[in-house]
Formats: sequence, C-alpha cells, structure tokens
Amino acid sequence: MRIVFKFQILIFTSSSLLYSAPWPWQEENTDERAVILLMGDTNIQHRTDPNEAYATVIDTLREADLRIVNLEGPLAGSSKDPRVRDIPHKSWTHSEPDQVHTLAAGGIDVVGVANNVTWPWQALMRSLKVLDLAGIEHAGGGANRTEALAPVIREVDGLHIGFLSLAGTVFPFEHAATDIRPGIAEIKAHTAYQPPPNLDKPGQPPIVLTWLDEDSKAEMVAAVKALKAKMDLVICSFHWGVSNTRNVLTYQRDIAHAVIEAGADVVFGHGPHAFQSIEVYREKPIFYSAGQFLFDDPLRKEKHREGLLVRVVAHESGLHSVSFVPTWRPGDGLKVFLEDPNHGQGRELLGYLKSVLDEHGAPLEIQGQEVFIKGVGSR
Repeated sequence: MRIVFKFQILIFTSSSLLYSAPWPWQEENTDERAVILLMGDTNIQHRTDPNEAYATVIDTLREADLRIVNLEGPLAGSSKDPRVRDIPHKSWTHSEPDQVHTLAAGGIDVVGVANNVTWPWQALMRSLKVLDLAGIEHAGGGANRTEALAPVIREVDGLHIGFLSLAGTVFPFEHAATDIRPGIAEIKAHTAYQPPPNLDKPGQPPIVLTWLDEDSKAEMVAAVKALKAKMDLVICSFHWGVSNTRNVLTYQRDIAHAVIEAGADVVFGHGPHAFQSIEVYREKPIFYSAGQFLFDDPLRKEKHREGLLVRVVAHESGLHSVSFVPTWRPGDGLKVFLEDPNHGQGRELLGYLKSVLDEHGAPLEIQGQEVFIKGVGSR
C-alpha cells in the first residue's frame, strides 16, 4: 500500500524564502488511483542551486506517484567557448551533467529524450549515462532503434503504466537511431508545398501540406499495440510541430489519432513552445503543445513563459480524469508558478489557451482551481 506523506516545507534559495504548499486538486490521491504529472518542454542550464527551479511547486510534485517531463536538452557537457555552439546549425548550447541534480531535486522520475536538440548521438549517449547514474528513467533514445523505441514501464499499486517518447522533429544526419547507430526514436512525416489559389498576387506563401509516413506509422502503431497489451495505461509523448506556432499540422493529428486507435490513453505533445489545441479523440485526451514548463536556454526562455502542469488520474479500468493548471515563469524565469485559472495571470493563460482551440477543440471546465477536460475518463 502506498503511503502519502503530506507536509509543508520552507525552502531557502539564493534569492528569497519561498513557501511551497500542495495545489488543492479536486481529486484526492488514494490507494485505488495513480496520479501522474506531465510537464512540457524542460531545459535546465547554469543552475547553482538545484532546489531553486522547482521550489514553488515541490509539494505539489511530491504528492504525485509519477512525474514525467520532456527533457529538451541533453546533459552532455557544453563548449566552454561562447562563440562555439553545440548545435551550430541551431545556435544551441547543451547542459552540463551536474544540472541533473535539479531534475532530481524536483523528484522527476521519467524523461522523454526524443526531440530536436538531442543531437548528435554522442551527446545523447553521454546524457543517458548521466540520467542512469541519477536514477532517472528515460525513453526515446538509445544505442539503436530498438532501444530508442523501448518504453519506460512503471508500476503504481498494481497499476502498470507505459511511457513512449518519439519525435517528428529530426535532423537528416546523426540524429535518428538506426539498427547500427545510436539516436532518438523518430516518427517520419513528409512535407509538400502547394501553390496558393490566387496566382495573380505575387509574394503569397504556399499552402503547406504534411502527412505521416506509412512505414513509420506501422512501426509506431505496432509498438503502441504491443505495449498496451501489457499495460493498464499508455502515455505517448511526441516532440513535433513548428516552433512558435499555434496551428496543429495534419501529421500531428494523424499521429495522435493513430496511437489512440492503437491503444494509447494520453497523447502529450510539445515542441512548438507555444500553446496549441487540446482535443478529445475516442474519449482520450490529446495535448498538441503544453508550452514550456522550465526553460533556461538563454535565446528561448523569455519568448514563451507559458506552460501546463497536466494531472492524469488513473485506476485499473483506465483513465479516471485528466486536468491541468496553467503555469507561468515571471521575472528572470528561474522559477515556475502554478496559476489559478479563475484569476489574474491564470485566467489570462486559460483565455490564451482557449483562443488556440481549433474545430476539434476539447470542452474545458474549471472546477475549483484546475481545468478538467470533459468527456475523458470515468469521473
């Protein structure tokens, strides 16, 4: 039987004295249910105090049974020359291995590593060793394609939970895992450009068409089906879409629907950094982009301060409920705050999220201080 300790702590950081208290969720954590918290794009760099980043949410995180983030940035070590970027064609700097202590201090259990900055494969493999030494499990990358596609499997009070991480944002060299080379788990998509309808107006942008590669789809669907046959709950994490955009691409929707049809219970997307639509498909939730939870990369951390803390409550019959609380990183962006969707910043963030819901957008309902996705689970 799981025992949940509830307590309040005072945490000293380098800048201030912070009080952290658990968020007042509507659904209580019980021995009959598992609580999983999902957090989007997370990049940790240059932290001198491991406790600082999660100090404002640590009690909320501790009350969950499982904490999962998309780790956008390998803990691989970085160039010491500020003029030399670790990904030259992207102006990107990797994180130092000691930054794993911040994830550990936040109680992060599992990370997805399939994303567009886990490059080259040597950086991926160094980062996986760091995570292994810290006891943080990972999915989405490995020494070959089989390892990269392997799920993380966790058990909570008899409930078996499977987690898969894949990316549609992949460089064409030394990035995707193959049978003989390390890399990330890739889901392939294709792009074509169609002329606009009014050719009498020079300078119009083309219509962009995307679609899911059929062979890649078959491999992904087979992996999800095999996992679901053994699991009570399957969570699929995807790094996809176009940065700084709000529109869901056709291939993103194709992926989400395909894995749900194969047995996935939750689709958790990230990569655009901005909010994208939330959808319910066959009574399962799809988050196309949950924004940034913590993001230290200096070129990107201030552009999108918004994020979501997604709470999945499950039992042996499947999903019980799925809800979320908006998050915001004010000031220097070093700390993340949960925001009440009824008031102030939280209300503005919820309004922003609702504004990007497309024609497939899910019905959302505030209950207490969180937002529930209606039509999902047995609640």
